[in-house]
Amino acid sequence: MGVRKAGGFVFVTYSGDHPPAHVHIFDGRNREVGRWDIEHQCPMKGDDFIITKRLRKALHEAGYLRGEP
Repeated sequence: MGVRKAGGFVFVTYSGDHPPAHVHIFDGRNREVGRWDIEHQCPMKGDDFIITKRLRKALHEAGYLRGEP
């Protein structure tokens, strides 16, 4: 399991988790916000959370978002 923190979010990856490679996103209250598909750079299928500017910046700072935030 890997844990990174950025922008008030906690990003968790689990070894042996199902493909595609993704990260689970938790808010400051330990509630899961959604899952980010690292390979395809989008929310996981079925996760309809909104990518706010704050979350986009945090994904970039944690190293999960390619390009500019």
